[in-house]
Amino acid sequence: MSHYTRFTLVLTIVCVSAAAGVGGVYLLTREPIARKALENAREARTQVLPDASSFEPIVDTGVYAGLDAEGRVVGWVADGASGGYGGKLTVMLGLGTDDTVAGVTVLAHHETPGLGAECAKVLSDDTLWMKLGGHSAGATHSWLDQFVGKREDQLKLGAGIDARTGCTITSRAITAAARDAVARITAARKRTPDGTQP
Repeated sequence: MSHYTRFTLVLTIVCVSAAAGVGGVYLLTREPIARKALENAREARTQVLPDASSFEPIVDTGVYAGLDAEGRVVGWVADGASGGYGGKLTVMLGLGTDDTVAGVTVLAHHETPGLGAECAKVLSDDTLWMKLGGHSAGATHSWLDQFVGKREDQLKLGAGIDARTGCTITSRAITAAARDAVARITAARKRTPDGTQP
């Protein structure tokens, strides 16, 4: 067997083994990853529309109507996407019946750690420093808090949202993703004016 034939054979075996290994890992992790994504989406819906006790999907829209304990619509929830500095960025947004944002959270992003990724963080005052002498221990806050109470026309930088220092592109992407979510909710509401199933 020549040197080139042996090299080709070894390389083929290595490539097939690597492909089989990656494929096997994918098959083993596909379902747990999908379950975790569904669980994260459920938690995000509850986080961005806390007044809702249950969520009912609006068929073929990706939008959920948030219902209170009596089954009345208290708002809607949808995800929205935009291009950030590091690629696609996805948010979950809750919109109240008064057409103001009830909450926003970032579902997925590929932004730079320490810069753009800071926009998605929820910070806590529950630190040693605050426990030793601060007055707001246990509170949380985030750059995303400024979205709450805003209407669709205020969801842009300079019109109601201040960019986070050092990550203007990410700030712009999050506001664009939030407007995308509101647009999806608006389109779904036109199909079902009372906010329930068509």
